[in-house]
Amino acid sequence: MKRIGFLLSALLLLTPVPSFGAGQGIVVIVADQPVTTFDIDQRIKLLKVTRGAAATRKQALQSLIDDIIKTEEAKKLKAEATDKLVDAQLERMAKGSNSSVSGLTSKFKSQGVSENALRKYVASQIAFSRIMGAKGGKPQVDEAAVDKKYAELKAEFNKIANDPRMKPVTVYTVQEIAMPVEQLGDAMAEHLIIARAVEARQFMSRYKGCASARAAASGIFNVKIGKTIEADGSKLPKEMKAALDKTGAGHAIGPIRTKAGIQIIGYCGKRSVSPKMPEMPSRDAIANSVYNEQFDKYEEAQLQDLRQKYVIDYKDATYAQ
Repeated sequence: MKRIGFLLSALLLLTPVPSFGAGQGIVVIVADQPVTTFDIDQRIKLLKVTRGAAATRKQALQSLIDDIIKTEEAKKLKAEATDKLVDAQLERMAKGSNSSVSGLTSKFKSQGVSENALRKYVASQIAFSRIMGAKGGKPQVDEAAVDKKYAELKAEFNKIANDPRMKPVTVYTVQEIAMPVEQLGDAMAEHLIIARAVEARQFMSRYKGCASARAAASGIFNVKIGKTIEADGSKLPKEMKAALDKTGAGHAIGPIRTKAGIQIIGYCGKRSVSPKMPEMPSRDAIANSVYNEQFDKYEEAQLQDLRQKYVIDYKDATYAQ
C-alpha cells in the first residue's frame, strides 16, 4: 500500500497542471475548459467593439460559457469551424468595414483584444451557425406578425407626416449692417446721425443682396457687415416680416436708428424648408426584420436547451449568483 501511495504521489507530481499568471484566476470550468478573469477582461473589450456597448463581467462570462458549449456541440456533430472558415469570415468582416484582415485585427488590438480572442469568438459563432443548419426546422415567416408590424409602422409614419412640425417653413435670410456713430458726451450729435443716415441710403442704393454688401460699403467709413442669418418667418416680428416682403429680396430696409448709431437690414431672400420625412420601409424589409426577430428567439431557445446538458462548475461563487 505504501508503494502504491508513493507511485500515486509521483504521478501527481509529474502530471502537468495548467498555470495561470497573476490576475488570471479560474472563474468557471465548462466541459473541462477553464474560463479565467483574463478571458472575461478580453471578452468585455471584444463586446465593446462588436456591439458598441459595455458589458458587465457576468454578461461577458455567460458569453464565454456559451462559446464553449457551441464549440463542444459542434465537435460532436463534426461541424467545428476550421481555420479556413474563420479566415473567410474575418475577410467578410473586414470587407464589411472597408478594411483588410490586418486592419481589422489591428483595430481590435488597439482596443486591447488579442487576435486569438477574436478568432475564438468568430469560430464559436461559425460553429453555432453550422449546428443550427444541421438541425433544420427553422422558423417560417409569420405573415400575421408582418401585417401587424406593417400596420403599426404605417400608423406611426402617418402620425409623423401629420405633425405640424413637419409642415414646410418659410426661412428668411437676412443680414445686419451697422454704421456706428461716435458718442459725444452723453449723447450722439444729431448732425452725425443725419450724416450717417445719408450714408446708409447711399449703401442701400448700391445693395443688391448679401453677396454685394462689401461692395456697397465701399468708400463709407466704418461699416460693420454681419453674418447672414436664417430666420423662421413665423417667428419674425410682424412689422419686420411685412417690411421685408414689401421691399423684396436683394434690397434692404432702413435706416433704423439705434443706441449705437444706424442699422440696416439686408434681405437676401427666402426659401421654403421641409423637414426630412422618415422613409417607410417596404413590406419585404419588415418581413425580414420579423423573421430575424423570430430566428433570434429560435436560436436562443436552442442554446438554452444546450446549456442544460453541461455542468458549469463555478470556482468563484460571486459569478454564480
